[in-house]
Amino acid sequence: MQRRSTELEILDRETPPREMMERVVGYLAFVNRWLGGSAAVERHFRGVDGPATVLDVAAGGGDILRSLAQRHPNVRPIALDLSAMMLSFAEGVPRVRGDALRLPLADKSVDYVISTHFFHHLPDEAIVLVLREFDRVARRGIVVNDLLRRWRAYFWIRLFTLFANPIVQVDGPLSVRRGFTPGEIEALARRAGLDWLRARVHFGHRFTLAGVRP
Repeated sequence: MQRRSTELEILDRETPPREMMERVVGYLAFVNRWLGGSAAVERHFRGVDGPATVLDVAAGGGDILRSLAQRHPNVRPIALDLSAMMLSFAEGVPRVRGDALRLPLADKSVDYVISTHFFHHLPDEAIVLVLREFDRVARRGIVVNDLLRRWRAYFWIRLFTLFANPIVQVDGPLSVRRGFTPGEIEALARRAGLDWLRARVHFGHRFTLAGVRP
């Protein structure tokens, strides 16, 4: 897989009925809990001192935030998503509706900005702009969590989603094809002026692009 796919996923082209979206949210929560998504984010918060406001951009069902707050009681979570439907699933955490390209927050108004399974939905140019928005509102650091683009991950997710709901069957493998190599995502961070962010590979064929502000 030398290049990222530009084919749009189903969820990028249409809004399925709520019942179907609830199944998608449940699938993503399962993947995050058991296949490395939550753990990849949480490891970057080990040793964080004092209260920390954490904004999750494109938070979806909010499972990453809930898991993070349970393991790190000093975390004060905020879920942000453009979709009102997705935010309705993010029960138990404060919620804000907003666009990642124009975050409705003041400069340096949160400690950390995190995001999971979001960047692979975006073209490279948009990722650069979103990273600059993350940098604008984050006082202390950024953690981006997404999928590695490689054949092992692709064939693995094809097998794993064989009996999943129809949206996941299509979008799961395509998400890998739209994913990144560590070098690609670090290059986008440099384009955004954030050369202090570094990519790290994690269990579950995923990476984090993360760092603490110098």
